[in-house]
Formats: sequence, structure tokens, C-alpha cells
Amino acid sequence: MWIFLVSAFDKLTFEVFNFDPSTHATISANGKTIKENEDKETTYILLVWRWGGNHDAPNLTDTMILAGINPVSQSITLFSIPRDLWVEYPDSRQRWKINAIYESSMYLWEEEAMWKLKNKISEITGKQVDYYMNADFKWFIEVVNALGWVEVTLEENFVDYEYPDGNLGYKTFILRKWTWTLDWEVALMYARSRHSTSDFDRSLRQQQILSSVREKVSNLWYLRDSKKILQLYNIFSEFVETDIGLTDMVKIWLEIKSWDDTQMLSFNLNDSCYSWSPNCMPGWLLYVPLREYFNGASVLLPKNALAASPSNYEDIKRFAGYIYDSPEVFYNPQKIVIYNASGIPLLAWKLAEKLKPFGIQIDEELGTQTLKEKNYENSILLYNNLQSDNETLKILSDFLDIPQEESDIPQHSWTGTTIEIILTNQNDI
Repeated sequence: MWIFLVSAFDKLTFEVFNFDPSTHATISANGKTIKENEDKETTYILLVWRWGGNHDAPNLTDTMILAGINPVSQSITLFSIPRDLWVEYPDSRQRWKINAIYESSMYLWEEEAMWKLKNKISEITGKQVDYYMNADFKWFIEVVNALGWVEVTLEENFVDYEYPDGNLGYKTFILRKWTWTLDWEVALMYARSRHSTSDFDRSLRQQQILSSVREKVSNLWYLRDSKKILQLYNIFSEFVETDIGLTDMVKIWLEIKSWDDTQMLSFNLNDSCYSWSPNCMPGWLLYVPLREYFNGASVLLPKNALAASPSNYEDIKRFAGYIYDSPEVFYNPQKIVIYNASGIPLLAWKLAEKLKPFGIQIDEELGTQTLKEKNYENSILLYNNLQSDNETLKILSDFLDIPQEESDIPQHSWTGTTIEIILTNQNDI
């Protein structure tokens, strides 16, 4: 959202900025420093979209994405929080959907209302939100219109048979599996569609559009055109509220601009495995409770949380720690195979299911196997062509209290396997 603005500074000459996210401070609405000199490498920016305008609920924050900018791994991780997540509101015992926190605080200043939302996102993810950017959806229209088009690649056909036609009716919206260049109108339909798959997929589509905007802006030669820069700046000024100062914008942009190869990662919280779907997505840490306990409203709760005590965020914090702090696990995944050498049915499968919500995927070809040879007395993790401090090995050690041992070649798998997990005892998982 903010990348297109700071791109304008490509044409300017600055003194060298040594961007160090561990030394900046975050200031609350009343000017009080709430975080300073925290020893961390990632900068977190909460990106919020509201409907705005004449919408019947213009201040509901229906899109909330926590962007983590990690200079060590040269990665940007986008993590969507669903609008229907049932939460306890700040400074009260009231409970409702997270997308209404900002709206319910509009009697306060903009900064204070957003401060409450930032704090709730920090509570859920375990990551201190440094900044926010709060945009009316009109910014999306204006920016894509100014850029001319954005490009998206669809891995599957996309169909919405009930897209609003603006006349209290519906129309069919279809995009075939392909790489498309979309104008602002089609891009908005793609980002807003609510009847194609699910709200969870919708959040990832919005991340996809955001990434496309970033990529296009980063590479467009015409951003050296002063008129184009002014146009984008005016759009930003009119439709986006933020607590990021101009200097910090420039510092963040120059840091990202210096990276050799930026890695973009997209995640969301979801309930994608509610019916044991084979298409389970990372972030499967939510469930849909019965509506009768929520006055008929459709809401989402973290696993093991209840309506009266919704703040069970330990698994979400764990997942957030992996995707922000160890992004290479996801953009450079290892080939993992799990072997059941215990004789206990489904032991390897149970471990695979335990890892799946956290994005640790087991090899698609080999998956989980039964090891007929009983050559192992105890469970062990064997790794091949990896350093002992590999991030995937570190994450697996969170789940498995078993020895890890380097092996020159895969012991039981095909060539290319980098991690083999041999299980002999169900207590080890």
C-alpha cells in the first residue's frame, strides 16, 4: 500500500540512510513513546482497508494484513487476520468481531482508534506492530487506474456466479487459469469477490494484488516522471491515513530497494481443514462455532478457544513466529518424509497432521510411510545436505524431542530427500 509512494523517492538524492529497525520508536496518539530501541530485526506494518464512501458500514476494517519486513532474509511476509475473528475488545469486557474495533472507537481520534486495533493484532500474533496504514478502498481504484493495470497469475479457474451488478442483482464473473493484466475495475472485482470460494481465499487474493502493485511500481520507468509521482502522492494523501513519518518511509524503501532478491510470502488464518479437505492451507488454526452462541452471527475462534474466553492465541503466535522469523522455511522448503517404525497405526500421519497447520509440508510423493525394518530402538531425525542450524530443523525441534543426526545420503527415501523422521514411540509426538 505504501510502497508506491516511497518509490517516488527513486528520483531524489538523499544522504545515506542507515536503516536500523531496532532503533526506531513508535509513538502513540498522545505523543507518548510506547516502544523504543527494541532489539528486533523485523518491522511490522498493519495494512487496513475500509469500504468507506457510501457503504452501509464504511468504517469496518474488513481487510487487515500484518506486513513484516525482514532485512536479514530480505523478505516481506503478508499475514491476513480474518474480519470475523471473535475477540475481546480493548479496555472492556465486550466481545465482537475484530473488524469493528476501529469503528467502535471512532469517537476517539483516528490515531487512538488505530492504536487499539494495533494492540489487538499484536496480542493475537505476538508481534509488536510498529506502524499502520488505514486506507479507503477508493485508493485501490485510483492507484490501479494510475498504474494502468496490474498483473495476476491464476493457478485455477476463478468463478463468482453472484457478483453484485450494482442494480440489486447479480452477474457472473469469470477469470480462466492464466496470467492476466487487469484494469482497476476487474482488479477490484477480483479482490472483492465474496461468493467464489471463501473469505480466506479472498484475503490471499488481496495480498496477490498488493504484491503485484509493489512489483509493478518497483520496476516502472515512468515513476521518474514528476507528474506521475505527484499523482500517486496525491492519491496516497487523500485516501490513506498513516502514522509512518516521511523519513521512516524513505528509510524503509531504501532498505528494500537495496535487496538483491526480495522474497514475498502470503499467509492467512483459516479453517480450511474443517472437513478434512486435502487442500489444507498453512494457518489452519481457526474453527467455526455454532451461530446460536453468537446471536446468529457467523464468527471464527482460535482452536481450543470459547466464546467467553476467545484469547487463546498461543498457536497463532507460534505460527506467526515461524513465518516472520524463519521465512526461508517457506520460500525454500525442505523435502521431508515421515516413517512409522513403531507398529502403532497412523503414527506418521498424526505427526504430519500436527505439522500441517504451521505450514510444514511433508513431501507430496512419499508423504508418510511405514518402515517394515525394525532397525531403530528410538525415534530419530536424519538430515542430509543441511547445516545443523537450519531453520526447518529448528522448527521441527519445537514439535519433536528426539535426536537429530546428519546422514550423508537418504536412508530410506528417494534422492532429493533432505529430512527423514523415524518414529518408534507415540510419546515422541
